[in-house]
Amino acid sequence: MISLAISDAVLAFASAFPVFLLSQQKDFDPAHKLPAKAALFGFLLMTVAGGLGALNYGFSTAWAGSYWMFNNMATFMSPPLVTIAMGQILMAKFWSAAAWWRTILAICLLFEVSRWYGLETVYRDLQLTLCIIAGLVMVTRSYMNAGTKALIMVSFASFFVGGMLIGNEGTIAGYLRLNLFRYFIALGNLMLGTGLYFLLRQKKPEKL
Repeated sequence: MISLAISDAVLAFASAFPVFLLSQQKDFDPAHKLPAKAALFGFLLMTVAGGLGALNYGFSTAWAGSYWMFNNMATFMSPPLVTIAMGQILMAKFWSAAAWWRTILAICLLFEVSRWYGLETVYRDLQLTLCIIAGLVMVTRSYMNAGTKALIMVSFASFFVGGMLIGNEGTIAGYLRLNLFRYFIALGNLMLGTGLYFLLRQKKPEKL
């Protein structure tokens, strides 16, 4: 369907902008570079998934296998990676590269366990809910520029509306929920990525 190809393309472009911003690591404090890379990886997964979705729905189903693989990776890995990265930046408590790899392996293991028991949808919704709540708590309690805070708060509101209220199954007012879901996630990615970039440029690690 062309509408699905368009919404996936929008999601890909909106996710690619944070990838570009977070790749400007020369502007960041060295202590922030690992969490910035983790957040970049999360947005990159969504960029690739969206791009493959546009190819799958707009050109050829030959892309279906790659699309669903990256779509699952983005759905289950991107939210926790970006949320944990933001938490580390806000709390100035940074992990080693080995700790990040263990985190990625743990996220993959949780997904496989949920899929084994047929609970991947429940796990997906629970994970997104926890990431939104954790993100809101951290941002609300942290000091940052008002504009940066507004961008991040809008992003979480967009994730909540798209992921928890609209969902991705069925239709609403004649529109596919999946398309609306992608547009809200795209807006959230754009706002969150921009907010993280501004945060990384202004936040200084605390002396422990």
